[in-house]
Amino acid sequence: MTADVATAGPTLAGCGPETVRELATGSSAAITVQGPGGTGKTLLLAELAAAYERAGVPVVDPGAAPPSGPYAVVVDDAHRLTAAEAAFVDAALAAPGARVVLAFRPWPRPAPLAGLLRRLGADRRAVVLGHGDRALVQCWAGEHLGDAVPAGLVDAVLTQTGGLPALAHALLRAIARRGGPPRPQLGRPARLVVPAEVTDRVRAALAAVDEETRALLHAVAAGAPLDDEVLGGLLGLPALDAADLIGAARSTGLLLPSGALVPMAAHVLLGTTPPDVTRRTRRQLLAALVDRGEEPVELARRLAADGVRDPRAAGLLERHGEAALAADPALAAELLGAAVSCGAPGAGLAARRAQAAALAGDLDGALHWADTALADESAPDRSRAAGVAAAVLAQRGMLTQAAELSRLAGPDRAGSAALALLATGAAEEARAVLAEAGPGRGAPTVLAVSERLAAEGVAQSLRTGENAADDIAAALSTLTRAAALLEPVGRTALLVDTPAALAALVALHSGELRVAESVLQRAVDADLGGAPCRPRHRLLLAWIAMLGGRMSRARELMAAAQDSARGDTAQEAAGAGTALEPRDEVFLQALEVGLARRSSDVPGLVRAWVRAREALVRHPVDLFTLLPLGELVIAAARLEDGDRVRPHLAEAQALLARLGEPQLWAASLHWSGAQAAIITDDPAALRPHAAALVAAARTSPHAATLARAGRSWTRVLAGDIDAPSVVAAAEQLTAVGLGWDGSRLAGQAAARATDQKDRAVLLGCARSLADSAGCEAAPATPGPVVDDAGPVPAGATGALSEREREVARLVVAGQTYREIGARLYISAKTVEHHVSRMRQRLGASTRSDLLARLRAELADS
Repeated sequence: MTADVATAGPTLAGCGPETVRELATGSSAAITVQGPGGTGKTLLLAELAAAYERAGVPVVDPGAAPPSGPYAVVVDDAHRLTAAEAAFVDAALAAPGARVVLAFRPWPRPAPLAGLLRRLGADRRAVVLGHGDRALVQCWAGEHLGDAVPAGLVDAVLTQTGGLPALAHALLRAIARRGGPPRPQLGRPARLVVPAEVTDRVRAALAAVDEETRALLHAVAAGAPLDDEVLGGLLGLPALDAADLIGAARSTGLLLPSGALVPMAAHVLLGTTPPDVTRRTRRQLLAALVDRGEEPVELARRLAADGVRDPRAAGLLERHGEAALAADPALAAELLGAAVSCGAPGAGLAARRAQAAALAGDLDGALHWADTALADESAPDRSRAAGVAAAVLAQRGMLTQAAELSRLAGPDRAGSAALALLATGAAEEARAVLAEAGPGRGAPTVLAVSERLAAEGVAQSLRTGENAADDIAAALSTLTRAAALLEPVGRTALLVDTPAALAALVALHSGELRVAESVLQRAVDADLGGAPCRPRHRLLLAWIAMLGGRMSRARELMAAAQDSARGDTAQEAAGAGTALEPRDEVFLQALEVGLARRSSDVPGLVRAWVRAREALVRHPVDLFTLLPLGELVIAAARLEDGDRVRPHLAEAQALLARLGEPQLWAASLHWSGAQAAIITDDPAALRPHAAALVAAARTSPHAATLARAGRSWTRVLAGDIDAPSVVAAAEQLTAVGLGWDGSRLAGQAAARATDQKDRAVLLGCARSLADSAGCEAAPATPGPVVDDAGPVPAGATGALSEREREVARLVVAGQTYREIGARLYISAKTVEHHVSRMRQRLGASTRSDLLARLRAELADS
């Protein structure tokens, strides 16, 4: 060890046997060891004394008669030397061959010690001890517990003890006596509990401290900074005396170089000091800090946690809670709640607490606080509370109530009120709301302007007539501009629906999937609408992925939506259910249904259908949920459960009728109705939907595409296969984002075609469209389709051909002959031939026997 080496204990701090031997036998006649309490000075002196004795050098105490010849004087706590003892040491320094070792704390520096240090000057070996860092604590842990010490334990010991060697070694010894580091429980990280004997050691160290120093340590534990003026004011001392007291506190070792208290010591101090004393100290401290212009938020939070009613703390917490609404709404909710605990009026903060809770994703809490504010007519900020409640109720399908609350929120939220009214079919009332809140009414904030633009965009999308196509294009432009306008402040905006989601819906209904995806991705990047809207945007992106055939991507986005609704904590993530609001739940369950249907997963479709029915009951039909309703209409037809959706479908049709049958919004529902008729092989049910699409086609390019596809499908179901017409219709469907449907149209036509050339063309089209759309669930059977269900060759074994295995897998999955044919692009009759031949080949007598044998055959392959 060299002079002025900063370490943290004897062998524990780098002063191993070699170092001690070098100190004891070195050329320096004097050694000084300086360090706060608990850093290992006494232990180092004991080792040096033993080294001297082993070398034949006697060790004497101050005041004893010095022996003849070389000797050593080893003095611990030299800061307590009397004048006579200091004179003895001074004489030893002058004696030939004598060695002197002095150990002392950094403070105090009384005259006897100061004189000795001046006498020594530079002719001494200086050792400085202090608190250990992480590397030293790691080394100590290895000495006590072996090499395999968890990193978390090292960090916990360092945190609890502050690296003070006396406490770190005591804690590590106690852990070793208990069998080693604590083990994780049920997958949770191990938690270090400080044993009672270690806590008792801290109590003993504090008991040895004088009352004034203990009072200062308590003030620091209560939250005071190491500031002479502040501590002097708290303790009733002049600033200079307070500075000396800080030195005394540092010399105990319980005060870290950073100015913080060793956590174990702080815990003991706060636990052994009467609570009223701690509360009084904190109130005085907060007043002193606020008076000099500081903002001690954490101190105010501690007062709130203790239930202390203090107007200064309440005002401080309220200001910081308001400021945190934009950046950290969860923190804002905590601070505003703490302000109420400190005496701020609950009714006065209820609206802001509602906003903070909603932005943090706690919609139940948001409704609670909003209701508190709305119920008190004298409460300030009721308009804010009304806006919060409107946003929450909109997610829960209560749009009529959301419209009323948005109107109560004032003319600034006219756009929200109009959106809610438009979604329920009250277009005239929505226009009146917008007209009433015209220019000059309310502040033209970014939020107000964006919401008004969004409402105007949706109103444009409802227009019919010759210019409907232009109006729809204008609506999409208006909504996109509204979304972009809101991006800089959108994270804190509580909305009935986001302009990005509405723009995406208009784009989806008009076949502009790329536009929809682009505007939604921007909304995700900007976190538009904050926590309440994160699931909404991700579910709409999943819808786009599903339509495009990217089933895995759709699943990823659905999982991300659920994760964003649950929150980040493990406890929330492990909770039951999806934690989605009813509007988002409808989309999620419709996605589950759509993915199962597109992958021909009949058992999965049945399971998803049960959940989807529940979600549909929880959320009334509105203009912005027609897409999931359409998917459920198709699933109901597939499962022969149309009665379940008939009331909801009638409600949607009535809604569209109230809005004047807008082509944009009605076309998708008619397309779903057409798909349902196709599944049930019901040309009569298909005709009215096809006719409606034909009528809309005159003014809507998207409807025209759907109409052509509908006409083509009608002819296919009737057995009239015009291959070029089918290919054109299928390709046009793909162009508007319905590649899976386009592939299915071509595949069904191929299965029904009698002309081999037409079948080959249609099959090639189906596969090409499936590939271009990225349809992961699309069939990819190589080679031309042929009716290979001929007679069984002589001498055939029970083994199945590759085509038969394809059919067998789908039979075992529970699909019908028609579904299997559509999947493999062969006719249902051909599937029946395959099944008959497999039954003969495997010797199955009944259908259940056949299924059992097929499962065994497939398991062996």
